[in-house]
Amino acid sequence: MKTLLVLTDFSDAATHAAKYAAILAKQLKIARILLFNKLPSITSIPSSPLVVNKTHETKEEAMTHLKRLVNELKFLKHTDTELTYLAKEGDLDELTNDLINKYQVDYVVMGLTGKSKLEQTLIGSNTIKIAKTVNRPLLIVPESAKLTPITKIASVIDLQDPKQAQTITNLLNPLHFHNHLELYVLSHESEGIPLQTLHNHNFTAVKEKISRYNPKYYAISEIDIVREILEFSKSHDISLIVHIEKKRNFFESLFLTDITERMAYVTHIPLLLAKQA
Repeated sequence: MKTLLVLTDFSDAATHAAKYAAILAKQLKIARILLFNKLPSITSIPSSPLVVNKTHETKEEAMTHLKRLVNELKFLKHTDTELTYLAKEGDLDELTNDLINKYQVDYVVMGLTGKSKLEQTLIGSNTIKIAKTVNRPLLIVPESAKLTPITKIASVIDLQDPKQAQTITNLLNPLHFHNHLELYVLSHESEGIPLQTLHNHNFTAVKEKISRYNPKYYAISEIDIVREILEFSKSHDISLIVHIEKKRNFFESLFLTDITERMAYVTHIPLLLAKQA
């Protein structure tokens, strides 16, 4: 794998996410961690001396923070992993996708705080905005997440959808190559039919695609999926939750599912959001 892109605003939550990214990079033998800070936009006349000086000062301050963050991460990353950093003004969505394309980014990482409701709403909405537009998997790291390698993964998978299984395979292959993983597949029992008795062409294809991870299957209801996922993850000491967004038409793509939004806001376990292959 090539690059982890870490978005930071230098908050405690963002710094914690950067530390998590350094540990993940070591686990995946990532070649490069790119730290990025979006500079605040200056709304005054761009050419005025005051604005030019303020812009320069703001960038200098950001670069100082980035250098300090690099020093904090040096002792957590793999010795061969390169640490680079950038700060730039502009639209965060566009800047993120530009960096993804330029640096061949594999994952985007950002933090999520669990403090006041207002702070959670502001940071969470920014995360959701990125999740809608980013064209790579987005790893959301809560401030309470443990700084430990990924060992147990839980994901809700439609056992009738081989495309979802292919997406999970694409995500887990790099992790599985370097580590022993435990995969817990959560799925609802269709029309009351137990998962163990479900046999058809699609289900067989799903099982074949993820068989290399020796998955354990668990049934959940559809009454409150988010609560069930989080309770299951806590009781089974899950270290990463993977949620896959199905492809949508133009109007549907303007909104993430309620499940995704709720998961991003309330999870205390790192959450990997990915679009279906």
